[in-house]
Amino acid sequence: MKNINPKTPPLRKDGTTKVKFEVRMQGAAGTVKKAIFIDNELLDWSIDIGSLMEAQRMGPEFFRAAQRDIQKHFVESVSEFVGRKFTAAEIQIATTTGWL
Repeated sequence: MKNINPKTPPLRKDGTTKVKFEVRMQGAAGTVKKAIFIDNELLDWSIDIGSLMEAQRMGPEFFRAAQRDIQKHFVESVSEFVGRKFTAAEIQIATTTGWL
């Protein structure tokens, strides 16, 4: 079985070290939610569920536009947090490999 999260971080194509990327469940005061940790540091990021629900009520075009905006903002937030530009595809891969 392949070790998907080795002790030594893998390298990117440009030779720089990848950072650890984890999606964990985190709870406080009786609630549980997904939380993203990058190199064991919590990424303080969330979406406005009310706005997303409103977009859904407005129709599928608005809902898809809201989803695209959320994805764009998330990718920008992760990129800023790490200090390197990423794509949505790279982040998606990191959810399974554990490395970004």
